[in-house]
Amino acid sequence: MRKISFKEWAEKIHLVLLRFTFPVFFILGLSFLFFLEINQKNADIQERVWAFFALSIPLSVAVTLFSEEFKNKLLRAGLNLLSTILLVIYILTLPESLRVSDVYQLIILGIVFTFSSFFVSFLKKNNDIPFWEFSKTSIVQLVITFIFSLVLMLGLSLAVLSLDELFKVNISDKVYKNLAVICCGLFAPIYFLANVLDENEKRKHKLEFNKFLNIMGLYILLPILAVYVVILYVYLIQIIAKWELPNGWVSWLVSALALGGFLSMMILYPLRLQSENKVVTYFSKYFPVIIFPLLILMTIGIFRRFDDYGLTINRGYVFLLNLWLYGICIYLFFSQSKHLKWIIISFSLIAFLSSIGPWSVFNVTKRNMINEINHILAENHFLKNGKVIDKADVVKIKIDGKQEQKLVSKIDYIVENYGISALQPFFSDTIEGKNSAAITHRLAIKSKKEYSENQSFNINSVHPDETVNIQDYNNFLKLRMNYDAETVFEDNQYTVKFRNYQLQVYKANVKTPFIMIPLQNKLNVLAVAETENNYKPEDFTFDGHNYKLIINHIGGQRLASNDSIIINQFEANLFLK
Repeated sequence: MRKISFKEWAEKIHLVLLRFTFPVFFILGLSFLFFLEINQKNADIQERVWAFFALSIPLSVAVTLFSEEFKNKLLRAGLNLLSTILLVIYILTLPESLRVSDVYQLIILGIVFTFSSFFVSFLKKNNDIPFWEFSKTSIVQLVITFIFSLVLMLGLSLAVLSLDELFKVNISDKVYKNLAVICCGLFAPIYFLANVLDENEKRKHKLEFNKFLNIMGLYILLPILAVYVVILYVYLIQIIAKWELPNGWVSWLVSALALGGFLSMMILYPLRLQSENKVVTYFSKYFPVIIFPLLILMTIGIFRRFDDYGLTINRGYVFLLNLWLYGICIYLFFSQSKHLKWIIISFSLIAFLSSIGPWSVFNVTKRNMINEINHILAENHFLKNGKVIDKADVVKIKIDGKQEQKLVSKIDYIVENYGISALQPFFSDTIEGKNSAAITHRLAIKSKKEYSENQSFNINSVHPDETVNIQDYNNFLKLRMNYDAETVFEDNQYTVKFRNYQLQVYKANVKTPFIMIPLQNKLNVLAVAETENNYKPEDFTFDGHNYKLIINHIGGQRLASNDSIIINQFEANLFLK
């Protein structure tokens, strides 16, 4: 049995301090902030300071591992110092009180810096085996570190609790919080860094098989992926047969399948190199081909969400993920999945570039949202010379309920994610320190809270599948609307739009509707007090000299203030002569 050697531990700590000087300094700094927050009353630590130390740790680890490629110690220290200075400059550009978009950005940068630690030492050619071994060993050490720190935390907490229970010692909750910082904030990261492969070990080209990983990849992940593929392909065939748009939620399933497939490739990489297992060989070679049609399905689902709800930060990143999946699948197919490190490298590069600068997802989303707000305000005559008119004139404006709700939601989104200052260009007077409710009040429109107090309704036809005589009609259109979508049908012959409680039917390349079906009076009668109602088909039928409209479903809200209604969901069949 090997004895515990304090000398060996002292040497390990000494080596960690020499190798990871900057990361250890930032680990100590972050832990100090936690101790200060726990033990110091009224500790006023800026959010930017927290962000700096939190980001400094993964960044400095990545830079340290990269700089080991250079023998000059001054150059190594200089690279760490330069990266720290650049991070300080970036942090100083952030507001003292971080906005939601800033938090998103910090999280993504943290993920990028963490992922970079896995590949920065292996950017040269023919480093795939060392990259795989280093990644495998590092992840295993992360799991071991988590278990050790958790056991240490639970053990020490139980010891402290026993003092409280057995000896009636009054133990403050701060003791447990301090223990958490010691175990998870100090011990865990330093223990992990002490077990990171050193400069010589991480360059070894010896590939070691891991039975646990092979079993998990072959007999757990691959069968799960097969189930996902079957489900998504059945869904793909179904929507093609019905000729309808896919559910927006399908994007998450396709993303999970693709990322799960890449993870399986990583885990089974040694078997792929040996070419001993035909299942792994075929999977690595043809998975990019299998996933490609589903990526097209994902793209259609994303654009449907854009059309229904507009661009947001989350949807922007999902769209970028979709584009990246196209690119990496093409690369893996032509390279026959031999260089898997480019999966992580390309992902990190795109995530980094899409999170900084004026082209970032955050700035593009902000500009798009501001333009949409500007369009709604201008269209409804709220603006004069680019500024919101006086409140006395604002109250005279009557805005469509759907447009009003859309404007409220976008104002709330901008204020929540980018701060109230993003809306300042619309106002001559200062709005600093105000919230979104104050903005909606200034515009004399209802706040989000007022909308949440409105009553929802959901009404259906009892027999939507009842036989309809269509012998006098030449065309059939299936209409569907979800929330902000204005277009309810579009093909190469007709376009149907829902505007101001009217269905407007256009022929291709003609700007003037040839059919206008007024719905407001009927909808006001049908949307009665109950939240759910069923009606006969005749109650939902509109007959014209050249059309027949049969509504199957309507969902929306009744505004308590003026008893008007807002339609969020609408499904109907339109027959044209």
